[in-house]
Amino acid sequence: MENHAIDQFFGCMDLPGHGEGPFEGIRNHTVPADPSDPTGPQIKIECGTADYVCKGGPGYDTYAGKFANGGSPHKYPYSAQSDLNSALHGASEGGVAVRMFSPEQVPIKKAIAENFGVFNKLYCGVPSASSPNHLVAQSGTSCGMQTNTLYKACGGPSNTFPQMTIYDSLRLHNVSFGLYLNSTCGLPGRPACEGHGASSITTPDVAMAGVARHTDRFFSQSLFYEQAASGSLPAFTWLLPPAQACDHPCHDAAKGERLQKDVYEALRAGPKWNRTLLLFVYDDAGGYYDHMVPPYEGVPWDESPCWASKPGEQPSSCGEPFDFRRLGLRTTAMLLSPWVPKGAVFQEPKGPTPTSQFDETSLLATLKNLFNLSSFLTKRDAWAGSFDELLLDAPRTDCPMHFPEPPTPAAPWDPPPDARHATSPAATHPSKRELVESSAGGEHCSSPHGEPEQSCAGTAVPSRKQRKTARVLAAYLEREEPDLDAMNRAEADRWIAEHWHEWLERGAPVN
Repeated sequence: MENHAIDQFFGCMDLPGHGEGPFEGIRNHTVPADPSDPTGPQIKIECGTADYVCKGGPGYDTYAGKFANGGSPHKYPYSAQSDLNSALHGASEGGVAVRMFSPEQVPIKKAIAENFGVFNKLYCGVPSASSPNHLVAQSGTSCGMQTNTLYKACGGPSNTFPQMTIYDSLRLHNVSFGLYLNSTCGLPGRPACEGHGASSITTPDVAMAGVARHTDRFFSQSLFYEQAASGSLPAFTWLLPPAQACDHPCHDAAKGERLQKDVYEALRAGPKWNRTLLLFVYDDAGGYYDHMVPPYEGVPWDESPCWASKPGEQPSSCGEPFDFRRLGLRTTAMLLSPWVPKGAVFQEPKGPTPTSQFDETSLLATLKNLFNLSSFLTKRDAWAGSFDELLLDAPRTDCPMHFPEPPTPAAPWDPPPDARHATSPAATHPSKRELVESSAGGEHCSSPHGEPEQSCAGTAVPSRKQRKTARVLAAYLEREEPDLDAMNRAEADRWIAEHWHEWLERGAPVN
């Protein structure tokens, strides 16, 4: 899932934790409007005022959100951090970033917290945006990249990030896996997708060669539900949520609730439930405020050979001159399984080192331990806490078959991409006016890195995510990037879907 600090979903739930300690939330929490006057006017962190479809991208700085003005966030030893500095970095009275959900607004997440486990302390692997954290979660490194860009921007010789991924490791050890896309189109033997409104296809992170070379393991989400019912899922499943239900601002959070209910209930009803561990994790904090200062002592640099420059000396196009020795804000993560204690709130791990934490590389550490892989990918997943220490000695028998009904979405779900072939030309080629009006159901938008909150651009223009995906596909197909400034969002969607299909038909070579 995408872009949510955990305070936004669980900060107002008052979770007790049953013995291991409570969830540290934000009920009645404030931060000073002026850090130099901590007892002066306060900014209230609000409970129960978040919109399912936000009106604009939140603007809390994911990189330096706790540093004082003039602080040193780039190289260890870092300067002191404090929640008192939050107003300097995007916490503003009534802003999108400080408006949190109440438990009643998110009944599926409330049911997860009551029946399974929520992480009080699981951090972004990189204090930054989506792409670096996607790389870290699947390979233990972002190769020095701290923005949403390609490897060449970091001084690399190719567009493709070359490091080994968890999929490479699983394949070498004959452990089955699959990446399940949110649609049935765009796969071998399927027709090309036709876009309409929100993105029709969410592609795996093929900017990594260690993802792109496994196209034979790209499956449809329809197949996921079939295999869950028959008990034939692979050992490791990576689900890519549909864009409209990924929870990225400003898509409809009610649809994210529906997706989590459907995935859980499919697994719960299947014959392999007693051998299932389900992790819902959000790639980054997404510009939402979180009150906790993230760890910055004892966090190792990953030491991956894919770095094209020394830590702290990356090109400016690669992001901040960062040494990758501190973690990002807490991100949202939930662990569901009959092997997970009921109502658990997970705190810091027991090891493997005195400074270890749960972060996104904990997924890699867990897979290494559960499937007896011969080695870790980098120094970071070797350092991270592993989820296997959280599991019970025997499976529970009281896991609910069903979660409650999720909230009603603000607008109907987009039709499945294959169904769009039957729509009228007016529907598949909407005007810019129609596209702007259709965004009431949510759209992919957020404030640029470290910039103030701003209104969503509307679906009359392509999203930043579409622009990045188009850059990747154009590079792989060795053609000029499309002029996305001349396209609306649906037209960009069609270009991406058609060229994704073309890339797969070529056998998905990478460069």
